[in-house]
Amino acid sequence: MTRRDLLRYAGSSLMLASLPLSLKGKSTTPRSSSGGRLFFERDEIEKIRANARTKLLAPTFNDWTERTPQDLETALNAFEKSGDIIRDFASIINLLTELSIVQLVKPQPARRDALVSAITRLIGYETWDYFLDGSKPIGIQRASIATVRILFAREVLDGDIDAKLDKAILDAIAEKGCLPCYRAVYGMDHPDTVEGWSFDKRHEGFYDLSMERWPMILGDNNLRSAPSSALGIGAIALLGHDPRAEKWLATAESSFDRVLRLFSPDGSYFEGLSYAGYTLRTALNFFDAHARNGGTIDWAKKANFDGMLDFIATMQAGTQEDGTPDIVNFSDARSSVHVCIPAWIGKHTGNPLAQYEAENLSVANSFLDFIWYEPGKASSPPPESLQNVRNNLDWVLCRSGWGSQDAVLAFRSGGPCNHEHADRNHITYKIFGERLLTDLFGAAYDRRHSGWEMRKTKAHNSVLVNGLGHHYHDGSEGTNDSQAYAVITQFEDHGDTVWWTSDATAAYLIDNDHISKVLRTVIFAKPDIIVVVDQVRLHFGEQPMSLRFFPDNRDGVAKLSASKNSFLIERPQASLHGTVHSRTEPNIATTKLDVTPETGDFPCVELSSPPAFTHEIVTVLQAAPKNKKPRKLSVSSTANGWLASEGDLKIDINTRNITPVVTLG
Repeated sequence: MTRRDLLRYAGSSLMLASLPLSLKGKSTTPRSSSGGRLFFERDEIEKIRANARTKLLAPTFNDWTERTPQDLETALNAFEKSGDIIRDFASIINLLTELSIVQLVKPQPARRDALVSAITRLIGYETWDYFLDGSKPIGIQRASIATVRILFAREVLDGDIDAKLDKAILDAIAEKGCLPCYRAVYGMDHPDTVEGWSFDKRHEGFYDLSMERWPMILGDNNLRSAPSSALGIGAIALLGHDPRAEKWLATAESSFDRVLRLFSPDGSYFEGLSYAGYTLRTALNFFDAHARNGGTIDWAKKANFDGMLDFIATMQAGTQEDGTPDIVNFSDARSSVHVCIPAWIGKHTGNPLAQYEAENLSVANSFLDFIWYEPGKASSPPPESLQNVRNNLDWVLCRSGWGSQDAVLAFRSGGPCNHEHADRNHITYKIFGERLLTDLFGAAYDRRHSGWEMRKTKAHNSVLVNGLGHHYHDGSEGTNDSQAYAVITQFEDHGDTVWWTSDATAAYLIDNDHISKVLRTVIFAKPDIIVVVDQVRLHFGEQPMSLRFFPDNRDGVAKLSASKNSFLIERPQASLHGTVHSRTEPNIATTKLDVTPETGDFPCVELSSPPAFTHEIVTVLQAAPKNKKPRKLSVSSTANGWLASEGDLKIDINTRNITPVVTLG
């Protein structure tokens, strides 16, 4: 998704927001605040209890049963002492939610009383968020989650909430939940009306950044969805109780038109899989409550939800050591979606891939998982057509399958986004259960921290020119998007052999006016051979070029070695053998990212070419499982480029063209 697209969508949303309700297809419900169920019907409770016993959800439920009323009391006391809304308040809300699910499945008087007491204390707090617009509280994440989860606990407790307390809950939902969330969403829609967003005094040192453009930045990323969802769900609860509810509900409906447009036409999501999950988790929560209460908008038809399932599938990377899904972690993404997301999509689209993803490619860690999961539905694994994908974001995802030992090669081209890294033309590669080339996990969100260096090109499997990566911002506005663009100029899918070229010249040229060309061509002969052709051309003066290759080293056991024209990366279950070919003589050495020890130890292999106007390096990467040798791919130079061969595999690479021409022999 380009900035131009986002601005176009923003403009249409602002225009929509300015229309009177009668012209926006108002679809509020006539039900009163005391009558409508928001999360589940009473006759669904037995299904929820059965879900808690399923193989998929029982481990999470059993873990949550370890939470005690005393844990909740301790969390409340800790927050009342610290005033830390970011951490301690969030802990209360998470415990409230988990204990609510346990109470729903296994009712217990002591737990019931603890939940009632916690709600009573929560609604008495002055504010539920740490953001301000001028001097007025606004709701982004904490007020959003508090609004939704308090209403969920209220619905679980049902008849155990008396009329007086129920009125107090709804009053608090209006003033401390919906009103701050409305201010946030309205500010996103009308940034010219914002006085100035900031942190409150208690939290003002949490980040070092400027929030001047945050209404626009957050309005076009995942953080629009959370306050919109809370605003909508809260408004439904308040219909008949608060005269502002209909306006708030209409605002939420309008806002979600914009949220859904953040997804590309093919269903891919520009901030990465984790943030797609967060956006959908909060959005679908509202869509479900909206439908339960008579809303007439068919949200499932407003975006390509089948395409979202495809995106989830293509971003998978086998499993982690504990058996949970591993993912292609472009951006700050770290984990797969929750079970509830494909479960909801499957219910509304009938796509059997949804059930497969819910049961095999998702994480069970949301209260909505217990409500929306439907065991026993038809299930189909991802189709073969998703094994080689160039999506609308210009990300390339190629694989040999979805098993834990299968190969997954991922490539980041395309445009900027919130939570992005300086990672154009960056590759990751996992095979035999090992991340032999990885995207480093845990980059800092705050530029003051050493981990901010993990966001830069030098921390990725990409190209450095004169020791520098491509353009990236200074972090003064947080993790917002940069100005770096790359584009896939060719993508050829031949089944077991696939190749593409990405032009990242524009990204490098911003900070280095010597740049004339930065191209990377990748040829993947599945599952174990990768040929990487890097071409750099400069004018005005000669500059050196280098490439880096980072393996996963979170456990500290990766081993790296280098010789004159080759290198070796070893992980416990697999190895990656690299050979380097060039018309010059690049230096091959092992080094590491320059961050503090507290951040981590990130070793890499670095290939360095001496100063020149033109650089062309061919790196052959060959993977092998533990105790086995890799296939041997030989490479020789030709008049027009390079010839690589191994058995029946012959690859001719003509680098004399603007875009390299690859021919299979």
